Amino acid sequence: MNMASYGNAVFWHVQTGGMGIEMKTSLGSMEEMEYYAEKTGCKVEILGYGGLPAKFRRFRKRQALLYGSLCFGGILCLLSSFVWVVDVEGNERLSKEEILAVCKEMHLYPGAWKRNVDTDDVTKTLLESFSDISWVSVGMEGTDVTIRLTETIEKKEMVEKKTPTDIVASQGGIIEQVTAERGTPLVQPGDVVEKGDVLISSDVTIGLEGEEQQTVHIAAAGTVTAKIWAELSEELPLSYQEKKFDGRVKENHVLLFRDTEIDLIHPDGKTLWERKTITEKPVGLGDFHLPFSLRKERLRAYENQEKTRTEEQAKQQLENILQKKAEEYAGKNGTVENIEIEYDVFTDRVCAKGTAAISLPIGKEQEKGFDAANESDGTKHANGE
Repeated sequence: MNMASYGNAVFWHVQTGGMGIEMKTSLGSMEEMEYYAEKTGCKVEILGYGGLPAKFRRFRKRQALLYGSLCFGGILCLLSSFVWVVDVEGNERLSKEEILAVCKEMHLYPGAWKRNVDTDDVTKTLLESFSDISWVSVGMEGTDVTIRLTETIEKKEMVEKKTPTDIVASQGGIIEQVTAERGTPLVQPGDVVEKGDVLISSDVTIGLEGEEQQTVHIAAAGTVTAKIWAELSEELPLSYQEKKFDGRVKENHVLLFRDTEIDLIHPDGKTLWERKTITEKPVGLGDFHLPFSLRKERLRAYENQEKTRTEEQAKQQLENILQKKAEEYAGKNGTVENIEIEYDVFTDRVCAKGTAAISLPIGKEQEKGFDAANESDGTKHANGE
């Protein structure tokens, strides 16, 4: 050991072991250690190899792992040469699709070769293409490109007040309330109106009483509420099938390609399964999507059981259904006052026909002189179909 030390051989972790000494040395010092051991009459035995070079030598016998690692590294380097995600920040009025369409013309899109993307040209083109952009920055970090922009101050929308417009009835009914903000109301509560009738006229007479007066035309505004009647219908069978779940639950994965569905996990074809979609995601890398998508489903096994409902149960369910239809017809601004229902009972089903009294706004703007008779009939109808 003294001779090896004087000869600048490198060794460390020296410890006694029986009649010998164990130590660690480098591959470069191994030849010197063998030389000094021979001169001093000692025997050198290699117990093992360690370090990164030894691990690489071990891979020589596992060529599949070695070449697989090299291929993985090469593919990783290749994929890092493309743009996979293009994100847009700061847009409020401008849509992301419009901005990405212009970027695609400048060779910036998911899957584009990074060397073909000139961020300065993309910035300049975006400023020239959109007058609503006051500032834009295109930054590339790894495989992601982020477009940050600031929009100009939104111009105030100018409301046209010069074009004469009337408030007319969108459908017939009985007037309940009239609130005229501008214009001359032509109806009052209790009047019966038809579709297209003028409710608030754009004609306004100005001038003092007893003096010469003149009529001007303005854009009428206001709200008119009327009571209308909607015809509703529905039927329910007295015998029906009900699902009974037996507790078996499976997860299924479906590969979607255009109109083709491929079940990756085939459920038992003899069993009835209720399918519920959990997630459906396109297959791709970043924003680059392949023409495939993967859907994850939850399957619940069930059996159909024959059930019957009484006449009274059917009538109660039909009443709830017609009430819900009437509320959908009224919308957010309307109110369902009452529903009159008539039932027809047959041997196998119960049919219901109802008339719902609904209070809702019926006024809509229409340019003065517009021929409402030529307008297509837009009256809503609710039925059981």
